[in-house]
Formats: sequence, C-alpha cells, structure tokens
Amino acid sequence: MSRRNQFKGICHDILGTFVSRYNDHDGYWSLGQYVALLERLGEGQLQLKLRDATETSDGRVITVSEEYYRGAVLRMMEANSMPKVWLANATIKVSIIAPAKVACEIEIVSDLGRAYRSERTITVRPHDPVIELRRTDRFGPSNQKGR
Repeated sequence: MSRRNQFKGICHDILGTFVSRYNDHDGYWSLGQYVALLERLGEGQLQLKLRDATETSDGRVITVSEEYYRGAVLRMMEANSMPKVWLANATIKVSIIAPAKVACEIEIVSDLGRAYRSERTITVRPHDPVIELRRTDRFGPSNQKGR
C-alpha cells in the first residue's frame, strides 16, 4: 500500500537527477544554463513549476525541463502506486548563493498540505559555449533525452 511519505524519496531521487551532469539540454549541462539565464536576467532565483507551466520568453531550457521533471514525478508516483490526486504542487528552485555556488531545492506538496523537501548545494559556473564541450553523442545517459 502506498503512502504519501514516499514523496520524500521522490524528492531525493528527482533532485539527484536534476543536479546531475547527465541533466543536459542541447548537449550542455542544464544547471549551467540556468545560472547563465539568471545572470542574463539579473535575478538570483529561478523556479520550475512542475504542476503548471511557467511562462517565460527567455527560457526554452526551463520549459523543456519543467515538462520532463513534471513527467518524472508522475512516473515515480505511478511506479509507487500513488494516485495522481495526491500531488497538489511541486517546484524546483535554483538560487545563486555565492559565486559559482547554487542551492537547488525541490518541494512536493501533497493533497493534505504537507510539504516534502530535498536540497543540495552545487558548485557550478554559468554556461559558456566558448569554453565548454558540447555533448554530441546520441547514446548514453541524458536525463531529458527520453520521456
């Protein structure tokens, strides 16, 4: 029998894949692209809404990531025999906390109003295609490659 406290494990697992170097978009590490976007916008925090889509003109990488991770949460809930109605809200936040450091946090709120969270601090520099090598292979892990 499934329990809502399984959201704790889902938070941990989703955040692990989110901060992973295998989380790439267009061949580059997504987290570096988020930091570059934040710097370009002059903001300190970015929020991916996993329940409803975010409207951004700048952020194709955001839209793709939201779509992927929204599906990932639902797939993990299904694998744990959790009804979709248990998911009231879910967000992933990326906050710049120091030069080359970001805090990444996922929060899932159940239908009963209880929030489940997981957080990690990651060293990352902004995406720069001039000095980064682009992932060009079609094989191997990439979090957002498959749906």
